[in-house]
Amino acid sequence: MATRHGASVVIVIDKVIFAIFVVLAFVSTVSMFVSLLLEVIVRYLTNQGLGWTVELPELLFPWLVMSGVVLAAQRGQHIAVTAILGFLGRTASRILLVFLQLLIGATFFYFTYLACNLLDVVGEELYPVTHISQYWGYLAMVVGCAAVGVTAVTTIWRLILADRPLDVRSHATGKEI
Repeated sequence: MATRHGASVVIVIDKVIFAIFVVLAFVSTVSMFVSLLLEVIVRYLTNQGLGWTVELPELLFPWLVMSGVVLAAQRGQHIAVTAILGFLGRTASRILLVFLQLLIGATFFYFTYLACNLLDVVGEELYPVTHISQYWGYLAMVVGCAAVGVTAVTTIWRLILADRPLDVRSHATGKEI
């Protein structure tokens, strides 16, 4: 029962992370497109810029990039060399994949820690037109790295429970996530 409950919690966590970062990617992309389109239209009609339309993509592009990183981790679509896994048995593959996820999780949680320290530095820097703190753009790195770290943890859980560890996050379909 605990194993089943744990698996369902992992699935819910992955679904929430996936949904959040799909929304972030969509909103970032559409917002950047609309702001840049407005800038082009206003410049064409008035020979003046709006100002804020240049700053908005600077704030949102990091969110778009980190959304892509997290979604790729959720789908198992990062670049990987898997040749050695074909030579290993199921247990050895599981051990290697768990070790790699431990390494990824530790690395991205450490990146999260470093990025949090960076927020203190950039928090005082403001964009000249909107007066929005650059904190919000850099926060994407904190949130994204933490989400990849959590994804590594949920992947470890999936690897432990999976009958076929090579299928975990291997070009997963929308139904599996």
